[in-house]
Amino acid sequence: MIATPEQYQAALLKLRDKGRLRNTQYRQMLAAQYASPNHTITATRLAEAVGYANYNAANLQYGTLGREIAEVLEYTPPTREDGTFMWFWTLSSGNDASPETLDGHYEFIMRPELVAALENMKWVK
Repeated sequence: MIATPEQYQAALLKLRDKGRLRNTQYRQMLAAQYASPNHTITATRLAEAVGYANYNAANLQYGTLGREIAEVLEYTPPTREDGTFMWFWTLSSGNDASPETLDGHYEFIMRPELVAALENMKWVK
């Protein structure tokens, strides 16, 4: 477990209060993922849900949000083979792209503690 629901909630509120959620699609991305079956979504579907041109934009923004929350939580995510951090891991686990995944793409699966935090905050319905 990366954080408790209460820690996720505190991190999100801290970002909100610092103005880090203003002029972003972060809340909309979280809401779109939350509303997806099993809270699972691909970057392509995330991009479509919030109006980004393509999955690259969604990946960048999702990773940036993950990094922002990780910094508040003082969490260091795992790294890829090239040594770069997987910031999205703060928000979601995942399934590698395969014929069984949505659209055959990588799937982000929202962490249950983040699901609970969003529900507790009433940021999702």
